[in-house]
Amino acid sequence: MATITKTAEVSAASDTVWDKLTETESYPDWQTTHVSYPEGPPEISEGSTFKEKVTIMGMPGEVNWTVTKVDPGSGFELEGKGPMGTHLRSSYWIESNGEGCNLTFESEFGGAALAAMAGPLEKASDDALAKSIAQFTKLV
Repeated sequence: MATITKTAEVSAASDTVWDKLTETESYPDWQTTHVSYPEGPPEISEGSTFKEKVTIMGMPGEVNWTVTKVDPGSGFELEGKGPMGTHLRSSYWIESNGEGCNLTFESEFGGAALAAMAGPLEKASDDALAKSIAQFTKLV
């Protein structure tokens, strides 16, 4: 299973970052792999489930997500099941650092269907995560 982690220093206060991070209707503005929520933007609360259409390396897919952990004001984790037995985990964590905060995005993915293209997929995911965190920091 591949894991990619990106951290950025954000000048905004952690509560401002938390509000934007849990505002899922804003994801098209910064989350580069996001395409849509077929059932509407979800609420980030522990145990909630939702579907998300995504694209990576030009390939579309749908992920069935479950919010597995929420620490209000600090972060949350999601676990997902994608096409052909793929599985994913995403987490978003905020750590205050004085007037601003550090924001960490982590993405993990695996499954037999991804094995043949693991290298290119890991690079594309790394690029997408870096772009997403950069775009997010511009919004807050």
